[in-house]
Amino acid sequence: MLTAGLIAAAGTMTGTVLAAGVASAASPPVVLVGCHGGGLVRPAVYDIGCMPSSEFVGGLSWTSWRSVAFGSGVLRVNNCTPSSSCGPRKFAMYPILVVLWRAAPWPHHAGRSYFSRLTWIFTGKRPAHTPVNQTFPLPAT
Repeated sequence: MLTAGLIAAAGTMTGTVLAAGVASAASPPVVLVGCHGGGLVRPAVYDIGCMPSSEFVGGLSWTSWRSVAFGSGVLRVNNCTPSSSCGPRKFAMYPILVVLWRAAPWPHHAGRSYFSRLTWIFTGKRPAHTPVNQTFPLPAT
């Protein structure tokens, strides 16, 4: 049920049609490439900008991981500015749904694929001047 809702929401919000294909039992899982170039499968945390002090997605829980992956988590955004006296890191937290899609051949990894797009959809409050959904290209390295 959550999967169908994500497809409908992502399609409605972005005008993009996402189709989930079935991976064969023999094929390795599609990976999300991490900051150090390694392939991640169903990670609990993902740092989209590879800058741990800025923003990352935590508490990830995945309902599906095939040629399209669906999950939910919390976007954590560091809300300190260099001129503020925040002390220890302070993060604003925003609940999101996550869709990983557009599986593509993973360069230098014969027979493997990686997710080349990430879409997140805010399900509650969101940062000021931020659209309900955002799509990002993901690096292969």
